[in-house]
Amino acid sequence: MAIKAIELFFVIGSIYFFFVISFFFRKRGKKILYSFIAIILLSYAVFLTVRPHIQKSTYDKYTQIVEEQIEKKYPNASWETSFDKEELLTTAFGYQIKVKFADEPTVLYVYKVENGKVIQAYYSYLENSPQNDATRLKIFYLSLDI
Repeated sequence: MAIKAIELFFVIGSIYFFFVISFFFRKRGKKILYSFIAIILLSYAVFLTVRPHIQKSTYDKYTQIVEEQIEKKYPNASWETSFDKEELLTTAFGYQIKVKFADEPTVLYVYKVENGKVIQAYYSYLENSPQNDATRLKIFYLSLDI
């Protein structure tokens, strides 16, 4: 969500800047500045309509790459991929493909594609799983040892 706030701040700030500057110009200068404001608004509207389609196609491409890699590594496994729509809109940390295998329903694996390579970013236990508490205890005890 921070990325959207920065975008919105930039657009509103530039519109406000041109609007305030327009008070110091005469008719012709005001028309030019108002046309800049219109161009900024139209460009942002086009950006907002096109960006989700580009992100969706990129996500689909990365999902296909991850599925091909999983198919090679685990040929007999079955899995399902998922994503968070909100996460797809703010891709500051790249595209994360979440994979849940059928034989491990309480574990969620997260993969990323970097430079054409599939990397397992992390894995987590889903809520209500018995491993979740055990993992927390392990992490707690590990942090005490350090």
